[in-house]
Amino acid sequence: MPMRPFTYLGDCEVTFQSQNLGELRDCNDLLGNSSALRSQMEEDGYLLIRGLINRDTVIKARRTILTYADENGEVPFKSDTDLIDGVYNPDGRPSRTMGEKAVTHHPDVLGVLEGKELFNFFQGLFDQPARTFDYKWLRMMPPGRAAGPHFDVVYMGRGSQRLHTCWIPFGDVPVEKGTLAILVGSHNLPSFDKIRQTYGQTDVDQDHTPGHFGADPLAISEQFGGAWKTADFEAGDVIIFTMYTLHTSTRNMSDQWRVSCDIRFQPETDSVDNRWVGENPLAHSIQDQSKKPVTFDEARKIWGV
Repeated sequence: MPMRPFTYLGDCEVTFQSQNLGELRDCNDLLGNSSALRSQMEEDGYLLIRGLINRDTVIKARRTILTYADENGEVPFKSDTDLIDGVYNPDGRPSRTMGEKAVTHHPDVLGVLEGKELFNFFQGLFDQPARTFDYKWLRMMPPGRAAGPHFDVVYMGRGSQRLHTCWIPFGDVPVEKGTLAILVGSHNLPSFDKIRQTYGQTDVDQDHTPGHFGADPLAISEQFGGAWKTADFEAGDVIIFTMYTLHTSTRNMSDQWRVSCDIRFQPETDSVDNRWVGENPLAHSIQDQSKKPVTFDEARKIWGV
């Protein structure tokens, strides 16, 4: 097998399918068996589904997103390149896409984010009808960047205890382009109990605590256990995970913007975190200004981890 190009977890150089960065398993052989899917989610903390959404639908939405970013930004793409490739222009800047309904709720994009495939899947997983947040975390990740390690619950933990994240790449995203990486075991290993009971109980808006659990993914796995895993993603693939599944991303080592979206699903009858629903979601606009922001080092001493 030829050696894969390197990427990074935090500032540590890694290669895919190595000791430091293994491969996620898909659950396609369990589709249609909701009980087995729930069991695998409980065991792994994630479900990777290949080709859940029609590829052509995803690529059509990708073009719509890139067109919006181009028309409303400042020359974000390199001249003399095809828009669909999303080639990065270091002197430009795309328009904001996160939470921007003009693009997140465009029919082409909603055809991916709120299509029947996802609602049918989550109805099976929950064994009851599902709802999704109105706010959509549509991201364009430039070359050289990555997301830091975190639990999602610290950003959206005021509602359902059965809330799940669904990460969707808009296009083919190999590991070297910035894929979502899971710390398998972080949701249920006893060694993570104290992290779940301290950091995992914080609310970034109320507590002014850090959203990310540091900046060094490998240091976390070395101290607390678990295994970092990711995969090469293709348009139509999705990965779903719990609020207490620690995750990050590999660094985007390509010359293109990586386009992806995080969305959330929960049982329809459960309580909902009202920051993320409605015609104009509050998001993080209301914070407790009486509290001083806490750094990660300060928080870690308080948490005792």
